[in-house]
Amino acid sequence: MNSSTFVYGSELQGRGYATGTDLAFGWFTTIGGIVAFFGAILNFYLIKNVKTFHSAFGFFWGARTVGELGSDFVYGVYTGPITILQPTNIPPNLSIFAYHFAFVFTYIQCVMHWAVALNRLVAVCFPIYYRKIFNKKLCVAVVVAICVKALMIMLLYFIFPCNHIGYSPRFHENVFIKCSADLDRDYSLIAPVLYKTCFTVACAGTGVVNLITFGKIAHIRLTSKVAYHEKEFKRDVRLFTLGVVQDVCMTVVVAAIIVCNNDVDAPVIGVILSYDGLVFIYIINTLSMVFFNPECRRFLLRKAGRPNSISSYMKNLTTIHNPQS
Repeated sequence: MNSSTFVYGSELQGRGYATGTDLAFGWFTTIGGIVAFFGAILNFYLIKNVKTFHSAFGFFWGARTVGELGSDFVYGVYTGPITILQPTNIPPNLSIFAYHFAFVFTYIQCVMHWAVALNRLVAVCFPIYYRKIFNKKLCVAVVVAICVKALMIMLLYFIFPCNHIGYSPRFHENVFIKCSADLDRDYSLIAPVLYKTCFTVACAGTGVVNLITFGKIAHIRLTSKVAYHEKEFKRDVRLFTLGVVQDVCMTVVVAAIIVCNNDVDAPVIGVILSYDGLVFIYIINTLSMVFFNPECRRFLLRKAGRPNSISSYMKNLTTIHNPQS
């Protein structure tokens, strides 16, 4: 491309009309983002009202869910709609801002997986010291540190020029933005490093922590049936499982992002996993909270006006044996 035809941000413009593929991706992203957004709101509602989450785990899980909201918002109100509309006059700075906004929140929820995994490790391996270690000051400090780090990392894109990323409605994913016609690369130098760091620390690192926790759970299962069947321990195992499901999903998505590396020629499955994959795991987050936690199911059924089947059965049984009442 010569300098006379170079237009900054041309990668971020739509084609002017929507193809069937554009509409499919656009509606899928928009609906997925909106569903995930309201799923995150439901998560906050459960964290606030279900006693199981009134703990350090609940605080971390809430902070992790905050990280979901940023991406959900961008997917639902920006990237999805412009994929459907395919406008040709998108301000480059708007697309860059949307990417950075979503990136900061995504980084927060990504690294919070690591904090959640350490929380479960201590709960299972060192239950006596759990409350002493995860006190209010430590929990707040961890979340604040992760948020500040996310903002500082985002600033790297502005410190080192010609590394910006933005969403392209034509390619249905985030792509590298060339800053000049004579630039001899078509990729960001910063993005791959950040993706790999997130994969190493938040995904692989969390996986190692989870393996240690799982080993302890297996050891307790084999050596102490009494401890294994204790109510608090079984709750800790359920919350551990909840974190593992999210870590596995996140690992797959981050791996897809690393492989695709904002490539405009990425295959369809790569685009789906590396971009819309985040929406998948956010929706799975809400579903897994309900699936792995009977406390959440009971609370939602009670709010919906549907009595628990066991309590209903016992009430009917009492009525049969005491007809005069």
